[in-house]
Amino acid sequence: MARTRSSGKSRSASKSRKSMSPKVKKSKPAARAGGRKTVRPKPRPKAGPRATRPTARRPEAAAKKKSPAAANRAAPRKAPAAGAAPRKAAGPAERQGAFEFEMEPSIPDLVIDRHPPLPPVPKRRSGRAPHVGSPDYPGESLTVGMEAPDFTLPSTLGRPVTLSEFRGKMVVLYFYPKDDTPGCTMEACAFRDSLPRIEAKGSVVLGISLDDELSHQRFVEKYNLNFPLLSDKDAAVSRKYGTYKEKSLYGRNFWGIERTTFVIDREGKVEHVFRRVKVEGHAEEVMATLAG
Repeated sequence: MARTRSSGKSRSASKSRKSMSPKVKKSKPAARAGGRKTVRPKPRPKAGPRATRPTARRPEAAAKKKSPAAANRAAPRKAPAAGAAPRKAAGPAERQGAFEFEMEPSIPDLVIDRHPPLPPVPKRRSGRAPHVGSPDYPGESLTVGMEAPDFTLPSTLGRPVTLSEFRGKMVVLYFYPKDDTPGCTMEACAFRDSLPRIEAKGSVVLGISLDDELSHQRFVEKYNLNFPLLSDKDAAVSRKYGTYKEKSLYGRNFWGIERTTFVIDREGKVEHVFRRVKVEGHAEEVMATLAG
């Protein structure tokens, strides 16, 4: 009986010692020299449908995905800072692209725009036919057999020229739109070449436009014109003869001279009128009306 009690006490004492002593993890035996350490692969998760979540694009991310060319086109151009270096000129390819896509064809400058501003022209009243000297389009009804309105204008002769000083001679008085333009140059050169035959019939040639004396002088010297040109800068004489009219070009309306020729007889009366003249062959047409 004594042995059994002592053994029971010793067992309980050993259990209490074990519970009070700290637990120490057993270390794994070291691998043998020269041997490989085996590692077990981790099991892969089973494949299943992925849960997708809608994500909103940030504006910064969307802007980053744009191409550099698109970003440059979208960004507004900034004005160059003061003192900044000048921008390099664009190459041939860039200039060609600008011409093709950015620039629009512009409307050409009108000839009348180079003339000085003229006083306004009164509009024709409805229901009335204009007559000579009326304020509504004065001179528009000037026709054969009427007295040619007298005038005095500065000329390329270096002095003013008056129509009445040519009484006793036939006068070819032609109105043209503008110095040194294709149609007006062709017409002036045709009268220049025909002048000897015109003078042989006792006639003179006078040209009138809205250009000033300096423009006329350059035109005469450039093409060696052998007859005087008169300057009607305020269109006063052109209105008397009904040649200052409203015209249209490239969708724009403007006032200018309509190409017209008057043949005035020796007594100062209108003998022939050529309105809306076509330049080609006009000099020959005028000479055919002159009496020998």
